[in-house]
Amino acid sequence: MRGRISVHMIEGAPVVEPYSVVALSPRTFQMKEREDGVENVKRINNFMDTAVMVGAWEGAPVRLVVIPEMAIQGMIANTPGNREREAHFAVTIPGPETDELSKKAQQLNTYIAAELYMVKDDDFPDRYFNVAFIIDPNGEVVYKRYKATSDAYEGGMLGNMNPHDVWDEFVEKKGNGNAMNAIFPVARTEIGNIGIAICHEGVYPEIARGLAMNGAEIIIRPTLIEPAVMTGMWEIQNRAHALFNAAYVVAPNLGPEILPDGGIQDLFGGQSMIVNPRGQIVAQQKGWTSGDSFVCTTIDIEALRRQRIANGLYNQFKDLRTEQYRAIYDQPIYPKNQYLDAPPTEGWLAREDATRARNIELLIERGVLTPPTGYQRNGGSANTPISDTVEKTAKG
Repeated sequence: MRGRISVHMIEGAPVVEPYSVVALSPRTFQMKEREDGVENVKRINNFMDTAVMVGAWEGAPVRLVVIPEMAIQGMIANTPGNREREAHFAVTIPGPETDELSKKAQQLNTYIAAELYMVKDDDFPDRYFNVAFIIDPNGEVVYKRYKATSDAYEGGMLGNMNPHDVWDEFVEKKGNGNAMNAIFPVARTEIGNIGIAICHEGVYPEIARGLAMNGAEIIIRPTLIEPAVMTGMWEIQNRAHALFNAAYVVAPNLGPEILPDGGIQDLFGGQSMIVNPRGQIVAQQKGWTSGDSFVCTTIDIEALRRQRIANGLYNQFKDLRTEQYRAIYDQPIYPKNQYLDAPPTEGWLAREDATRARNIELLIERGVLTPPTGYQRNGGSANTPISDTVEKTAKG
């Protein structure tokens, strides 16, 4: 067992000594069968041993290891909306994959944060979600968060949905009627308060802010696909989330995908990073490599807490005039409860495409968006459906 983190007491409150964080960028392997996820976890765990050993050379024990979104499952060869195929690939938390990670968390005496998608949920039969989780050093799953915002492709490509699609029941069942606890849960641990914003959620400012407003001091933001990495969006977003929310951002991205023929393809671009609460990158992988890689650094939760309660310029929480910000979202845009009565079926992507097209028209009507000259409503080259693009790509 690794040495436990040093914690002492001042006036009854535990003081967290600085510790090291490791963000992994493992190679990815597509799941062909349900059991492949466990083999992927074992491969990641082997590399984790090396990364944690090196991470401890920072001079402080490694107490948090973060694994990117999709690292465990890769891209499932699935047909979204096909009930039989989805049931075949759907996973549970806890389950075989988390069991393997639990063993490693106990062995290394560290928290492990990771993600699984198309996860079953007893509260919502025949619905699947993208779920991030944290395992503590005792091997227990102490945190689960359901991805609340996804891009136009995700549901139609992977087979999962968002809490907003079953909104009323989700808030009641997962948050006991409290939307903050249902959508922005935070794990309050001995090493700090941790929340996870999954992949595309980091494209928007609201998810990270919601976690911060629920107490998150460390925001884990795993994975973003190209071309958002090469164009700098990934870095800008991660730094902004850290700066605007006075939080550490730990952002691991996927390593290259190893193909069945032994070839390698890189759809994510690497560039894993850790950002401090002032928005400064303190550890970063430049580009990508052909193998497993990681970044690490030492973080200081007590210093962060001092910054957050200081009555100065960089403590923005004290200045929030919430009533005027709430008005921004008084009028809804994306429809809620769209899969409350029945689960999605095949043709999911086309339905999502139509929903987003209607949202654009709604925003034009409200004056939020001004269309360019020559814009043709509900048609024209500027409005080529996402579903058409995906179908052509798949056929090619």
